[in-house]
Amino acid sequence: MSNIDIEKALYRIIQGRLRYRVRDGLVLYIHEPIPELVYESYDVYDEAYEKAYWRGVYVKEEVLPILLENDYWSPHDDQEAEKVQKQIEDKKLEAFKQFVHKKQLSAIKREIFYLEKKWQKLYLKKNSLDHVTCAGCAELTRNQWLIEKTTRFPDGALYDWKEASIPSATNYRASNAISQEMYRSVARSDTWRGMWGAGKGTEIFGVPFSKITQEQARLCMYARMYDNVAESPEAPIQEIIEDDICLDGWFIDQKKKQDKQKKQNQVDGMISNDKIKNSGEVFVMAQDKEDAQEVYDLNDGMARSTVHQRQAQIDGQEDMMKFQELADVKQDIGIQRQQQFSQSLKNRR
Repeated sequence: MSNIDIEKALYRIIQGRLRYRVRDGLVLYIHEPIPELVYESYDVYDEAYEKAYWRGVYVKEEVLPILLENDYWSPHDDQEAEKVQKQIEDKKLEAFKQFVHKKQLSAIKREIFYLEKKWQKLYLKKNSLDHVTCAGCAELTRNQWLIEKTTRFPDGALYDWKEASIPSATNYRASNAISQEMYRSVARSDTWRGMWGAGKGTEIFGVPFSKITQEQARLCMYARMYDNVAESPEAPIQEIIEDDICLDGWFIDQKKKQDKQKKQNQVDGMISNDKIKNSGEVFVMAQDKEDAQEVYDLNDGMARSTVHQRQAQIDGQEDMMKFQELADVKQDIGIQRQQQFSQSLKNRR
């Protein structure tokens, strides 16, 4: 996206309004709702939901069986969506680690694009009938009420709705929502960083933070996110910070490190007594496959090699093996016996 697009989005957020050109000679501004209006809009939502319910409109739980009966959605799609989401995370992590290899990075980004499209299709399958549910009707009513209360003439007077319609203005606002990519680009821009650095902790938008709009709050959230990245002892290079996919990969990498450290601390707490601490091996029970992988990751390279060797030996046996029959365990037992024998000879002397 161009610098012009980023600057335009920034000043739209600062002003708290979206320019809506209805026709030649008629320009309106759709303002971001103040907190009081947002709060009131949820009463509008509740009333609309109740009215829809008593009119017999579907609730969400009634729509899912319809999708299932018509083979449009199934629980398998939810499982597939979770799987795809995990694949996206793995690819973002790979993108971060392959950042210097531009050819591989481009290929990874293409895979991520494909996976994100796939996830969107799976998501839409389950939510394709939301608009005919009580919640969907109530949300539409709430959004249109907010548009009615926030659309104004250039001089600030509320619009009278003599020409433009509330539904058309609502659709225009929805189709021009600021994307996550744009928020992040604005939050990184030099213009905003200068404003953020000078006004952080003060009334940066001319009002207390409790009065800022949702768009302004979201921009501040991303600004703080980039502050935290820059302050991290393991902060990535600027080129990665400016690459959304690779920075997401860095976040995933950091979280994995933190989770591993937490798990290690838990294990250290479990083996705090000397008897267990000095053991050659410590067995930790895992709750599920994912938990088992986390426990496995706590092993060092030598321990992982031992696990692989044991698994290969077990796979090569038709009958059940005892722990003492494992090759490395036999070796350890033999060494212990030799040490005990040597010690007994010393004691006899």
